[in-house]
Amino acid sequence: MIWVLIRWAITTLAVWVAVELVPGLDYDRWQTLLLASLVLGILNSFVKPLLTLISIPFIIVTLGLFLIFINAALLKMTAWLVPGFLVADWFSAFLGSILISLVTFFFGGRHLYNRWSDQE
Repeated sequence: MIWVLIRWAITTLAVWVAVELVPGLDYDRWQTLLLASLVLGILNSFVKPLLTLISIPFIIVTLGLFLIFINAALLKMTAWLVPGFLVADWFSAFLGSILISLVTFFFGGRHLYNRWSDQE
């Protein structure tokens, strides 16, 4: 259970960094940011695997770059589902999804999980 909360906190941090650095991404209150990161995490857990499976030919042809489009689409879907969270256009969604992926990888990479789990 603690790992779910840690992942949520890391995703929230990543979305906040993206909102601060990418023009076209915005939120109205901090509660909206928490809800947006929760919804994004749920979409990444349940919808992304399905979209990835369906789009395997595009992923292969583009050497994996189509995954950025999937991430951007999930970010736009998050903005559609969460009132007060704004993704202005597709360019902002692409930049935001790349930044969110980088921050999430850096702070929530598998190496951190392995390091923390060894200490228990």
